[in-house]
Amino acid sequence: MRPVSDGDPTGLPANGEEAKNWLRRYGPLGPDLPQPLVVTGAEGAWVEGADGRRYLDFSCGASAPLGYNHPEVARIIARTPHLPACDGIEWPATVALMHKLAELVPGGMNRRVLLVDSGREALAKAIALAQTATGKCRVQYLSELKDDSPRLDTDTAALVCHPLDPRLEPARRACTDRHILLIDDETGIGPGATGKAFAVELSGVRPDLYVLGRGWAAGLPFGACVTGSSNLRWNKAGAGGSVTSCAAAIELVRLLVGGLLDRAAGLEADMKKRLESLCRSSLEGSITGRGLVWTIVFPPESVPAQGFAERCREAGLLLRRLAGDVLGIRPPLTVERQEIDAAVGILGRVMAEFERGRS
Repeated sequence: MRPVSDGDPTGLPANGEEAKNWLRRYGPLGPDLPQPLVVTGAEGAWVEGADGRRYLDFSCGASAPLGYNHPEVARIIARTPHLPACDGIEWPATVALMHKLAELVPGGMNRRVLLVDSGREALAKAIALAQTATGKCRVQYLSELKDDSPRLDTDTAALVCHPLDPRLEPARRACTDRHILLIDDETGIGPGATGKAFAVELSGVRPDLYVLGRGWAAGLPFGACVTGSSNLRWNKAGAGGSVTSCAAAIELVRLLVGGLLDRAAGLEADMKKRLESLCRSSLEGSITGRGLVWTIVFPPESVPAQGFAERCREAGLLLRRLAGDVLGIRPPLTVERQEIDAAVGILGRVMAEFERGRS
């Protein structure tokens, strides 16, 4: 497993305990920081903790879709010169990525691409563009609306949607009727994880704006906003998207169309079968997902997702808690079938422990 730092680690914590102490002293959460996992090496879907243990990371798919230390991305980074993004300067790599993303979005290439440095910044730019284009200010989020056919206010400029929300079709119609822009926030899914480059493609809905996060640059600082039409445009170019991040993103797109999209789609049936077999117990929760993006929703008062995730970590599996009773399973696109088997085995053992604790 490749180490996080090669050579003389001057300035780095001497060991895992010192790193944890520094996090509690200087980190943003202070002494309230939950037990952190300090990593000293990583490869593929695996990370190695400072305690010497190896962990299978099924939480990284959205931000590190190629896993850790992918050889092609490492090669791209090593040979890319230091050319930061600056106002008024466009590097060939940034322009090439704009072309790639415009080409990848369904519906032709007649669109605009804005590069920034994070998914949150991309969402903010998409919202600002919607407000400018509509002359309205309010922003609504589909996840906060309870009706099957969402009711939108006339003063709404944008409706922000999760790409796997089952209400996307009525949301699209409502936005069209009320001259509201539909924003597809892909930052929590990651590229290609559903077997499609953009998860929203599964619905057949075409949003007005696509928001992409750092997963599109294999985990490097990156964000992008892509319009569904060239009629939408910003009044100022962005100053985001370093050459290194853009080069990594171009390589990721090449790998996606070169086979990773088909691979994610092909693993869907295996993931579904294995995960559904886990929930045939008194703890049974609902399992939903596509490709390599899966979610377990535990029934109320059965299993706290955070406690379940912590126990899985103790057993060697990293998962992502999405909400109080919702657990996300997000392996990288490069995950192997035997790694899926190993993860499901840990999930099954932990679920059995919780079930015994309730009996």
